[in-house]
Amino acid sequence: MSKQIEVDVLVIGAGPTGLGAAKRLNQINDHSWMIVDSNEVPGGLASTDVTPEGFLYDVGGHVIFSHYKYFDDCINEALPNETDWYTHQRISYVRCKEQWV
Repeated sequence: MSKQIEVDVLVIGAGPTGLGAAKRLNQINDHSWMIVDSNEVPGGLASTDVTPEGFLYDVGGHVIFSHYKYFDDCINEALPNETDWYTHQRISYVRCKEQWV
């Protein structure tokens, strides 16, 4: 028989929103909580999978356009090193009136 676990708050999903909720619950330290996810690793739709051949593919969107200081601070705390990120300069053009802009 499985052991029953009781918590005040059950966070379902270890994607960015679930991890953010868990971080905030930990900060206020007022409730017992547990985070559960169907995957073995956290990340949800902000994760990258690797094929057996070594190819990387993103499960969901990974572009962050935040100007919200609290969110930015959380991301920088979770991923403090330059090697935690893959960044590149985006170069793209749009064709308008027979001209690339």
